[in-house]
Amino acid sequence: MQAAFSLAMVQVYYGLRKAIATLKTRMLLFDPVHKYNKNLAYPPSRPAFFTRPLHPRVALGCLLALVLPALSSCHRSVPVIAVIPRTCGTWLWEAEHTGVEREAPHHGLYVYWNAPMREDDVQRQIEILSDSVHNRAKGVIISPIEDLPLRTPVERAMNSGVPVVVIGTDLGLPASAHLGYVLSDEKAGGMLAAHRIGAILHGRGSVAILGINNRLASTSERARSLETTLADEFPEIHVIFRSLALPTVAQEQQVAERTLAGDSRPDVIVALSESSTRGTFFALINSHRTREIPLIGFDQNLLAPIRTGEIDSVIILNTMRMGREAIKLIASQLSDQPGQSRIVLQPLLVTNQNIDSPQVRETLDLDWFRQ
Repeated sequence: MQAAFSLAMVQVYYGLRKAIATLKTRMLLFDPVHKYNKNLAYPPSRPAFFTRPLHPRVALGCLLALVLPALSSCHRSVPVIAVIPRTCGTWLWEAEHTGVEREAPHHGLYVYWNAPMREDDVQRQIEILSDSVHNRAKGVIISPIEDLPLRTPVERAMNSGVPVVVIGTDLGLPASAHLGYVLSDEKAGGMLAAHRIGAILHGRGSVAILGINNRLASTSERARSLETTLADEFPEIHVIFRSLALPTVAQEQQVAERTLAGDSRPDVIVALSESSTRGTFFALINSHRTREIPLIGFDQNLLAPIRTGEIDSVIILNTMRMGREAIKLIASQLSDQPGQSRIVLQPLLVTNQNIDSPQVRETLDLDWFRQ
Protein backbone atom coordinates (compact mmCIF):
# COMPACT_ATOMS: atom_id res chain seq x y z
CA MET A 1 0.00 0.00 0.00
CA GLN A 2 2.79 2.42 0.93
CA ALA A 3 4.71 1.67 -2.27
CA ALA A 4 1.58 2.18 -4.38
CA PHE A 5 0.91 5.47 -2.62
CA SER A 6 4.49 6.65 -3.25
CA LEU A 7 4.24 5.81 -6.91
CA ALA A 8 0.92 7.60 -7.14
CA MET A 9 2.59 10.66 -5.70
CA VAL A 10 4.98 10.61 -8.63
CA GLN A 11 1.99 10.91 -10.92
CA VAL A 12 0.71 13.85 -8.85
CA TYR A 13 4.12 15.52 -8.83
CA TYR A 14 4.60 15.37 -12.59
CA GLY A 15 1.02 16.37 -13.27
CA LEU A 16 1.59 19.49 -11.18
CA ARG A 17 4.91 20.14 -12.92
CA LYS A 18 3.22 20.02 -16.30
CA ALA A 19 0.44 22.35 -15.18
CA ILE A 20 2.88 24.83 -13.67
CA ALA A 21 5.10 24.74 -16.74
CA THR A 22 2.10 25.46 -18.94
CA LEU A 23 1.05 28.37 -16.74
CA LYS A 24 4.58 29.80 -16.76
CA THR A 25 4.72 29.57 -20.54
CA ARG A 26 1.37 31.28 -20.77
CA MET A 27 2.45 34.16 -18.53
CA LEU A 28 5.71 34.47 -20.48
CA LEU A 29 3.97 34.70 -23.84
CA PHE A 30 1.54 37.35 -22.63
CA ASP A 31 4.17 39.50 -20.91
CA PRO A 32 4.20 42.67 -23.07
CA VAL A 33 7.88 43.34 -22.31
CA HIS A 34 9.01 39.76 -23.03
CA LYS A 35 11.55 39.35 -25.81
CA TYR A 36 12.76 35.94 -26.81
CA ASN A 37 16.43 35.13 -26.35
CA LYS A 38 18.20 35.86 -29.63
CA ASN A 39 20.68 33.09 -28.86
CA LEU A 40 17.94 30.50 -29.36
CA ALA A 41 17.58 28.90 -32.76
CA TYR A 42 13.88 29.78 -32.79
CA PRO A 43 11.62 32.20 -30.89
CA PRO A 44 8.98 30.65 -28.62
CA SER A 45 5.77 29.77 -30.42
CA ARG A 46 2.32 30.99 -29.28
CA PRO A 47 -0.19 28.13 -28.95
CA ALA A 48 -3.54 28.96 -30.51
CA PHE A 49 -5.51 28.15 -27.37
CA PHE A 50 -3.65 30.76 -25.26
CA THR A 51 -6.08 33.57 -25.99
CA ARG A 52 -6.84 35.16 -22.63
CA PRO A 53 -5.50 35.30 -19.08
CA LEU A 54 -6.21 32.29 -16.87
CA HIS A 55 -8.48 32.97 -13.90
CA PRO A 56 -7.03 31.76 -10.55
CA ARG A 57 -10.11 29.61 -9.87
CA VAL A 58 -9.65 27.90 -13.23
CA ALA A 59 -5.99 27.25 -12.41
CA LEU A 60 -6.94 25.76 -9.04
CA GLY A 61 -9.56 23.58 -10.68
CA CYS A 62 -6.98 22.29 -13.17
CA LEU A 63 -4.59 21.37 -10.37
CA LEU A 64 -7.33 19.59 -8.37
CA ALA A 65 -8.34 17.70 -11.50
CA LEU A 66 -4.81 16.35 -11.67
CA VAL A 67 -4.44 15.59 -7.97
CA LEU A 68 -7.75 13.93 -7.08
CA PRO A 69 -7.70 11.12 -9.69
CA ALA A 70 -4.15 10.25 -8.64
CA LEU A 71 -5.09 10.12 -4.97
CA SER A 72 -8.10 7.95 -5.71
CA SER A 73 -5.90 5.44 -7.55
CA CYS A 74 -3.48 4.77 -4.69
CA HIS A 75 -4.48 1.12 -4.66
CA ARG A 76 -2.98 0.62 -8.13
CA SER A 77 0.71 0.30 -8.96
CA VAL A 78 1.77 3.15 -11.24
CA PRO A 79 4.30 2.00 -13.88
CA VAL A 80 7.04 4.60 -13.56
CA ILE A 81 10.04 4.72 -15.90
CA ALA A 82 13.12 6.52 -14.57
CA VAL A 83 14.81 8.58 -17.29
CA ILE A 84 18.33 9.74 -16.39
CA PRO A 85 20.16 11.88 -18.98
CA ARG A 86 23.72 13.15 -18.56
CA THR A 87 22.41 16.51 -17.40
CA CYS A 88 19.31 18.63 -17.86
CA GLY A 89 18.39 22.09 -19.09
CA THR A 90 20.13 21.78 -22.48
CA TRP A 91 18.80 21.52 -26.02
CA LEU A 92 20.38 18.09 -26.35
CA TRP A 93 18.72 16.40 -23.37
CA GLU A 94 15.50 18.37 -22.97
CA ALA A 95 14.56 17.19 -26.46
CA GLU A 96 14.89 13.65 -25.12
CA HIS A 97 12.54 14.70 -22.30
CA THR A 98 10.00 15.70 -24.94
CA GLY A 99 10.36 12.35 -26.68
CA VAL A 100 9.81 10.20 -23.59
CA GLU A 101 6.91 12.33 -22.30
CA ARG A 102 5.15 12.19 -25.67
CA GLU A 103 5.59 8.44 -26.11
CA ALA A 104 5.04 7.16 -22.56
CA PRO A 105 1.24 7.72 -22.39
CA HIS A 106 0.75 5.50 -25.46
CA HIS A 107 2.07 2.58 -23.41
CA GLY A 108 0.41 3.42 -20.06
CA LEU A 109 3.73 4.57 -18.55
CA TYR A 110 4.73 7.56 -16.44
CA VAL A 111 8.11 9.29 -16.56
CA TYR A 112 10.33 10.15 -13.61
CA TRP A 113 12.95 12.58 -14.98
CA ASN A 114 16.10 13.31 -12.98
CA ALA A 115 19.69 14.13 -13.86
CA PRO A 116 22.93 15.47 -12.39
CA MET A 117 23.35 19.24 -12.37
CA ARG A 118 26.76 18.86 -14.05
CA GLU A 119 27.63 16.69 -17.03
CA ASP A 120 30.77 15.42 -15.28
CA ASP A 121 29.02 14.25 -12.08
CA VAL A 122 29.23 10.50 -12.62
CA GLN A 123 28.69 9.65 -8.95
CA ARG A 124 25.41 11.57 -8.83
CA GLN A 125 24.15 9.78 -11.93
CA ILE A 126 24.95 6.42 -10.31
CA GLU A 127 23.09 7.51 -7.17
CA ILE A 128 20.00 8.48 -9.18
CA LEU A 129 20.07 5.11 -10.94
CA SER A 130 20.42 3.19 -7.66
CA ASP A 131 17.65 5.21 -5.99
CA SER A 132 15.32 4.59 -8.93
CA VAL A 133 15.84 0.84 -8.72
CA HIS A 134 15.41 0.94 -4.93
CA ASN A 135 12.13 2.85 -5.33
CA ARG A 136 10.82 0.14 -7.65
CA ALA A 137 10.89 1.90 -10.99
CA LYS A 138 9.53 -0.43 -13.66
CA GLY A 139 12.34 0.44 -16.06
CA VAL A 140 15.31 2.75 -16.53
CA ILE A 141 16.44 4.83 -19.52
CA ILE A 142 19.92 6.26 -19.01
CA SER A 143 22.45 8.28 -21.03
CA PRO A 144 25.77 7.48 -19.33
CA ILE A 145 28.25 10.26 -18.58
CA GLU A 146 31.03 7.66 -18.78
CA ASP A 147 30.96 4.05 -19.93
CA LEU A 148 33.05 2.11 -17.42
CA PRO A 149 31.63 3.46 -14.10
CA LEU A 150 28.04 2.79 -15.24
CA ARG A 151 28.50 -0.84 -16.24
CA THR A 152 28.18 -2.36 -12.77
CA PRO A 153 25.17 -0.22 -11.70
CA VAL A 154 23.39 -1.09 -14.94
CA GLU A 155 24.14 -4.80 -14.47
CA ARG A 156 22.87 -4.56 -10.89
CA ALA A 157 19.61 -3.01 -12.11
CA MET A 158 19.16 -5.76 -14.71
CA ASN A 159 19.84 -8.45 -12.10
CA SER A 160 17.07 -6.89 -10.00
CA GLY A 161 14.65 -7.52 -12.85
CA VAL A 162 14.54 -3.88 -14.02
CA PRO A 163 14.87 -3.50 -17.81
CA VAL A 164 17.36 -0.85 -18.93
CA VAL A 165 17.72 1.09 -22.17
CA VAL A 166 20.99 2.94 -22.74
CA ILE A 167 20.93 6.04 -24.93
CA GLY A 168 23.88 7.56 -26.76
CA THR A 169 26.77 5.18 -26.09
CA ASP A 170 27.61 1.48 -26.03
CA LEU A 171 28.51 0.32 -22.50
CA GLY A 172 30.21 -2.80 -23.78
CA LEU A 173 27.45 -5.00 -22.35
CA PRO A 174 25.64 -7.19 -24.90
CA ALA A 175 22.05 -6.30 -25.74
CA SER A 176 19.55 -8.74 -24.25
CA ALA A 177 15.94 -9.11 -23.19
CA HIS A 178 16.62 -6.72 -20.30
CA LEU A 179 19.14 -4.39 -21.96
CA GLY A 180 18.54 -2.31 -25.06
CA TYR A 181 20.43 0.43 -26.85
CA VAL A 182 19.30 3.51 -28.76
CA LEU A 183 22.37 4.97 -30.42
CA SER A 184 23.42 7.52 -32.99
CA ASP A 185 25.57 6.31 -35.89
CA GLU A 186 28.80 7.90 -34.68
CA LYS A 187 30.78 6.51 -37.61
CA ALA A 188 28.44 8.37 -39.95
CA GLY A 189 28.84 11.49 -37.79
CA GLY A 190 32.62 11.38 -38.15
CA MET A 191 32.28 10.92 -41.90
CA LEU A 192 29.91 13.91 -42.14
CA ALA A 193 32.49 16.07 -40.36
CA ALA A 194 35.33 14.83 -42.60
CA HIS A 195 33.38 15.47 -45.79
CA ARG A 196 32.47 18.96 -44.59
CA ILE A 197 36.15 19.68 -43.89
CA GLY A 198 37.07 18.42 -47.36
CA ALA A 199 34.49 20.70 -48.96
CA ILE A 200 35.63 23.76 -46.98
CA LEU A 201 39.36 23.22 -47.62
CA HIS A 202 38.97 21.84 -51.16
CA GLY A 203 41.02 18.81 -50.18
CA ARG A 204 44.09 20.57 -48.76
CA GLY A 205 44.85 22.17 -45.38
CA SER A 206 45.07 21.54 -41.64
CA VAL A 207 42.58 20.72 -38.90
CA ALA A 208 42.47 20.68 -35.10
CA ILE A 209 40.27 18.14 -33.28
CA LEU A 210 39.08 19.11 -29.79
CA GLY A 211 37.01 17.26 -27.19
CA ILE A 212 38.14 13.66 -27.76
CA ASN A 213 36.47 11.75 -24.93
CA ASN A 214 38.00 8.30 -24.46
CA ARG A 215 35.62 7.67 -21.54
CA LEU A 216 32.66 7.49 -23.95
CA ALA A 217 32.65 4.95 -26.77
CA SER A 218 30.43 7.24 -28.83
CA THR A 219 32.82 10.21 -28.88
CA SER A 220 35.83 7.96 -29.41
CA GLU A 221 34.10 6.48 -32.47
CA ARG A 222 33.45 10.00 -33.80
CA ALA A 223 37.16 10.80 -33.60
CA ARG A 224 38.26 7.52 -35.19
CA SER A 225 35.79 7.82 -38.05
CA LEU A 226 36.77 11.45 -38.67
CA GLU A 227 40.49 10.74 -38.88
CA THR A 228 40.07 7.54 -40.88
CA THR A 229 37.90 9.28 -43.48
CA LEU A 230 40.32 12.21 -43.73
CA ALA A 231 43.27 9.85 -44.23
CA ASP A 232 41.46 7.73 -46.83
CA GLU A 233 39.67 10.40 -48.84
CA PHE A 234 41.60 13.62 -48.17
CA PRO A 235 45.29 12.70 -47.76
CA GLU A 236 46.42 16.32 -48.12
CA ILE A 237 44.40 17.44 -45.08
CA HIS A 238 46.49 16.97 -41.94
CA VAL A 239 45.50 16.88 -38.27
CA ILE A 240 47.93 19.20 -36.51
CA PHE A 241 46.39 19.27 -33.04
CA ARG A 242 44.32 16.97 -30.84
CA SER A 243 42.98 17.49 -27.32
CA LEU A 244 41.16 15.28 -24.86
CA ALA A 245 37.73 16.29 -23.56
CA LEU A 246 37.54 18.40 -20.39
CA PRO A 247 34.51 18.61 -18.08
CA THR A 248 33.63 22.30 -18.39
CA VAL A 249 33.13 24.85 -21.14
CA ALA A 250 35.69 27.19 -19.52
CA GLN A 251 38.39 24.51 -19.66
CA GLU A 252 37.57 23.71 -23.28
CA GLN A 253 37.77 27.43 -24.06
CA GLN A 254 41.26 27.62 -22.58
CA VAL A 255 42.42 24.73 -24.76
CA ALA A 256 40.98 26.39 -27.86
CA GLU A 257 42.62 29.71 -26.97
CA ARG A 258 46.03 28.03 -26.64
CA THR A 259 45.47 26.36 -30.01
CA LEU A 260 44.65 29.68 -31.65
CA ALA A 261 47.65 31.36 -30.02
CA GLY A 262 50.12 28.75 -31.30
CA ASP A 263 52.50 29.14 -34.20
CA SER A 264 50.59 26.65 -36.38
CA ARG A 265 46.97 27.71 -36.55
CA PRO A 266 44.53 25.22 -38.05
CA ASP A 267 42.46 26.05 -41.11
CA VAL A 268 39.40 24.33 -39.58
CA ILE A 269 38.50 23.29 -36.02
CA VAL A 270 36.29 20.29 -35.22
CA ALA A 271 34.78 20.11 -31.71
CA LEU A 272 33.43 16.66 -30.85
CA SER A 273 31.09 17.55 -27.98
CA GLU A 274 28.70 20.25 -26.82
CA SER A 275 31.20 21.61 -24.27
CA SER A 276 34.10 21.71 -26.70
CA THR A 277 31.89 23.31 -29.38
CA ARG A 278 30.79 26.08 -27.02
CA GLY A 279 34.28 26.59 -25.58
CA THR A 280 35.84 26.82 -29.04
CA PHE A 281 33.17 29.25 -30.19
CA PHE A 282 33.87 31.55 -27.23
CA ALA A 283 37.61 31.37 -27.95
CA LEU A 284 37.01 32.33 -31.59
CA ILE A 285 34.85 35.27 -30.48
CA ASN A 286 37.54 36.53 -28.09
CA SER A 287 40.21 36.30 -30.80
CA HIS A 288 37.92 37.82 -33.47
CA ARG A 289 38.38 34.80 -35.73
CA THR A 290 34.82 33.48 -36.10
CA ARG A 291 34.85 34.44 -39.79
CA GLU A 292 38.45 33.39 -40.33
CA ILE A 293 38.54 29.82 -38.97
CA PRO A 294 35.47 27.64 -39.67
CA LEU A 295 34.14 25.66 -36.69
CA ILE A 296 32.37 22.32 -37.12
CA GLY A 297 30.68 21.29 -33.89
CA PHE A 298 28.73 18.35 -32.49
CA ASP A 299 25.46 18.26 -30.50
CA GLN A 300 22.71 20.83 -30.85
CA ASN A 301 23.22 23.27 -28.00
CA LEU A 302 24.64 26.02 -30.19
CA LEU A 303 22.83 26.45 -33.51
CA ALA A 304 21.95 30.16 -33.66
CA PRO A 305 25.49 31.27 -34.74
CA ILE A 306 25.08 29.12 -37.86
CA ARG A 307 22.58 31.70 -39.10
CA THR A 308 25.16 34.49 -38.82
CA GLY A 309 28.05 32.47 -40.22
CA GLU A 310 29.98 32.48 -36.94
CA ILE A 311 29.77 28.67 -36.83
CA ASP A 312 30.04 26.76 -40.09
CA SER A 313 27.98 23.72 -39.10
CA VAL A 314 26.94 21.40 -36.27
CA ILE A 315 26.30 17.65 -36.42
CA ILE A 316 23.27 16.93 -34.24
CA LEU A 317 21.58 13.94 -32.63
CA ASN A 318 17.83 13.45 -32.76
CA THR A 319 17.49 12.91 -29.03
CA MET A 320 13.74 13.54 -29.22
CA ARG A 321 13.32 10.48 -31.42
CA MET A 322 15.84 8.58 -29.30
CA GLY A 323 13.61 9.17 -26.28
CA ARG A 324 10.58 7.86 -28.16
CA GLU A 325 12.41 4.74 -29.30
CA ALA A 326 13.72 4.10 -25.78
CA ILE A 327 10.18 4.15 -24.34
CA LYS A 328 9.06 1.70 -27.04
CA LEU A 329 11.92 -0.64 -26.12
CA ILE A 330 11.06 -0.46 -22.41
CA ALA A 331 7.39 -1.12 -23.16
CA SER A 332 8.25 -4.20 -25.22
CA GLN A 333 10.55 -5.49 -22.47
CA LEU A 334 7.85 -5.04 -19.83
CA SER A 335 5.31 -6.88 -21.98
CA ASP A 336 7.70 -9.84 -22.41
CA GLN A 337 7.60 -9.30 -26.15
CA PRO A 338 11.12 -8.01 -26.82
CA GLY A 339 11.81 -7.17 -30.42
CA GLN A 340 14.73 -5.18 -31.75
CA SER A 341 17.12 -4.49 -28.86
CA ARG A 342 19.55 -2.19 -30.66
CA ILE A 343 18.37 0.85 -32.62
CA VAL A 344 20.79 3.12 -34.49
CA LEU A 345 19.64 6.54 -35.74
CA GLN A 346 21.39 8.75 -38.25
CA PRO A 347 22.94 12.11 -37.25
CA LEU A 348 22.28 15.26 -39.25
CA LEU A 349 24.67 17.96 -40.48
CA VAL A 350 23.07 21.37 -39.86
CA THR A 351 24.17 24.31 -42.01
CA ASN A 352 22.59 27.65 -42.83
CA GLN A 353 20.93 25.93 -45.80
CA ASN A 354 18.86 23.45 -43.76
CA ILE A 355 18.57 24.98 -40.28
CA ASP A 356 14.88 25.73 -40.82
CA SER A 357 14.04 22.25 -42.13
CA PRO A 358 11.44 20.05 -40.38
CA GLN A 359 14.17 17.53 -39.52
CA VAL A 360 16.10 20.15 -37.53
CA ARG A 361 13.01 21.64 -35.90
CA GLU A 362 12.02 18.21 -34.61
CA THR A 363 15.28 17.96 -32.63
CA LEU A 364 14.59 21.34 -30.96
CA ASP A 365 11.13 20.57 -29.57
CA LEU A 366 11.44 21.26 -25.85
CA ASP A 367 7.71 21.45 -25.02
CA TRP A 368 7.79 18.20 -23.08
CA PHE A 369 4.78 19.26 -20.97
CA ARG A 370 2.50 19.28 -24.01
CA GLN A 371 1.17 15.94 -25.19
